[in-house]
Amino acid sequence: MENFVPKNDNEYFLLRNYITKNCGIVIPAEKSYMIETRLSKFLLDTGVDSFDELYDYLIKNNDPLLNQKVINSITTNETKWFRDEIPWKVLEKKLLPKLIDDIVSGRKKKARIWSAAASTGQEIYSTVMCIDNYLNKNNVKDVSLKDFEFFATDISSHVIQKAKTGIYDNISIIRGLNEYYKTKYFTTNGLVWNIDPMIRDTVKFTHFNLLNNYDLFGSFDIIFCRYILIYFSDALKTEIAAKMYDSLSDKGALFTGNYVIHDLFKKGYDSNHFENFTYFIKKEKNNENTCS
Repeated sequence: MENFVPKNDNEYFLLRNYITKNCGIVIPAEKSYMIETRLSKFLLDTGVDSFDELYDYLIKNNDPLLNQKVINSITTNETKWFRDEIPWKVLEKKLLPKLIDDIVSGRKKKARIWSAAASTGQEIYSTVMCIDNYLNKNNVKDVSLKDFEFFATDISSHVIQKAKTGIYDNISIIRGLNEYYKTKYFTTNGLVWNIDPMIRDTVKFTHFNLLNNYDLFGSFDIIFCRYILIYFSDALKTEIAAKMYDSLSDKGALFTGNYVIHDLFKKGYDSNHFENFTYFIKKEKNNENTCS
């Protein structure tokens, strides 16, 4: 497919601002090729001759479906099973014993977990498999997956639809998934791999833009917001960090990626370290300095 090159800086500037406004992603000048390679198809589909005209077309028509297609094209959906491994070690060794005790004692009706940039589902499915395996391995009788709520969102409608199927090809299945989990939780016909419906059906997938209001989701005991923040401006990072804070229950855990954004979480959180990984625990309300 032919790639169109912006004729001038203004074309790039307009589309960059459009993308940032609609999904928060900041595209720096050195990555202008993303505009060229990922949006050239829209010039062909809409019959316009330049990125300047494409911008005018998007603004004039204000078409939610076309806007979503732009977002689907521009977003990066890099993911893998048990990415970086350590968050799930923390889950098993530090978080699950307390959550299970809270459920058994009646202090908590259900434990709620949110994957905030779920992509094609590997992160949230890794979490469900980890918890199910933990319950079985430790012979936990009074708690099952039914005592958890798993919630997964992504701004890309395309990847959310794929995640819902729980079907993966031979390439994606090997990225981070060991033989134990693959054998225990997947079936295959040689070409594709299907995750166990017991795992798949526990997750509620929802198309959602992190720029929007989180209030309807309620509070969570664990939030995975990993690597998505690196694509946002500093101001938007701060805004999302504050909204994540409000979405966590007291002593809830926030997992971010292995990059330095710790200044965002100095207020209202206790930094916890496990091996070379840092995660954040929300302070109890009567003990905290707010994140806002």
